[in-house]
Amino acid sequence: MKKFLLIVVLFISVPLIQVNAQKFYHTLGWEFLFQWAYIEKTGPSIVSTPVRFTGFLHLGSYYHLDFTNNIGLYTGLAVRNVGFIYDEDVPQKTIRRSYTLGLPVALKLGSFKDHLYFFGGGEYELLFVYKGKRWMSYERSGPKLKETAWFSNKTERFVPSVFAGVQFPGGVNLKFKMYLGDFLNINYVGPDFGQQDVSFAEFTKINLYYISVSWQFRTDKAKDYIKTDDKYVYIEN
Repeated sequence: MKKFLLIVVLFISVPLIQVNAQKFYHTLGWEFLFQWAYIEKTGPSIVSTPVRFTGFLHLGSYYHLDFTNNIGLYTGLAVRNVGFIYDEDVPQKTIRRSYTLGLPVALKLGSFKDHLYFFGGGEYELLFVYKGKRWMSYERSGPKLKETAWFSNKTERFVPSVFAGVQFPGGVNLKFKMYLGDFLNINYVGPDFGQQDVSFAEFTKINLYYISVSWQFRTDKAKDYIKTDDKYVYIEN
């Protein structure tokens, strides 16, 4: 796992050779995610999920192409930690999550020279490391069960999504994302937290959503961040 994550981080941390710094450039960003899920179970019933906040590991590497000052595109790669928390019918709380590797494609509209624009697009994500935790109480007290698996059959292998957001001056980025497919593999039957032949058939729909807050910066402008009186200040060219 460590070797895989190292390769991914190195890939998304090294920008492509820039053809024209004004039209084609690279940005790096770190996200903070506020996640929740819409879950339907047989019955029918809807499971409420509290908001799950995560700040690790959410690293994005993006390549922008600006056709004019007002319209452009971006794509890239991003690693995220996405999942949900839910209380089951018996008194136990469960977290199911996965590290994902996503490939987004988005359209940008706004004023790029003012660092203010709206964006929207779609993304396809590979779920590559599944992690689960379970407490035998709703308060997360008492014994805790944990499991980790690479490319687990408990989740779908790929999940598409759509997103929209706004980029503000100063690098702050606000985004909403909605996953279009099920996060868990509802056809899964097998071991789960030490129990055998557990079925996910009780789930009929598991869609994830999140709001992210991030800070992004252009790597070719990193030299313009200079240290003054123990503070970093951006010098606009």
